[in-house]
Amino acid sequence: MSTPHSDSLRCFVAIEIPKSVQVLFKPVQAHLQSEIRRASWTKSGNFHLTLKFLSDVHIETIDAVCEAVQDVAATQAPFSLVFGGIGVFPALNRPRVIWIGVKHGAAIVRHLAKVVNLELKHLGFPIDNRFHPHLTLGRLKIPMNLQPLKNVLCKYDTIDGATVNVTEITVMQSRLHPNGAIYTPLNVCHLSASSNKPSAPNDN
Repeated sequence: MSTPHSDSLRCFVAIEIPKSVQVLFKPVQAHLQSEIRRASWTKSGNFHLTLKFLSDVHIETIDAVCEAVQDVAATQAPFSLVFGGIGVFPALNRPRVIWIGVKHGAAIVRHLAKVVNLELKHLGFPIDNRFHPHLTLGRLKIPMNLQPLKNVLCKYDTIDGATVNVTEITVMQSRLHPNGAIYTPLNVCHLSASSNKPSAPNDN
């Protein structure tokens, strides 16, 4: 695997989102943008569901990370998830991040993230117990009280067509750039366990 001449790469493990689904978030962002002025919005093409953020990973560890995630993928079956519902971190009266959640399939995503965490723990990565499956729609530059917009946010509890058939997970490199992050897949790992044996209960 070829890597840039540096000591480490900024990496994360994620479920990639098809462009056909990403375009469905544009009108949602446009509506929110008309109400929330001081925010930076995720560009179409840059949406992904992060299972684990690894931060800076030493180049000598990259291959081991890819192998570990590949081992996880081999034990997991493909599944479907549906996006819907707008939320914020940390709270509506002081938000920093606006996100869209997982309406169906969240339990399987949480299970997958847990297995990834446990596998990478052997390589010295700390376990993240705060995982909440979501896609980041935007980040507020200056917090504002969004309580008055609750009815607007509720409008997107369901987004027609926002269904993803998940067949792989990806070890991704993130390079920070003034015009936005640039994402490069380092290893695409196919979920290859039998779908007759679900990896986790298929509930919300």
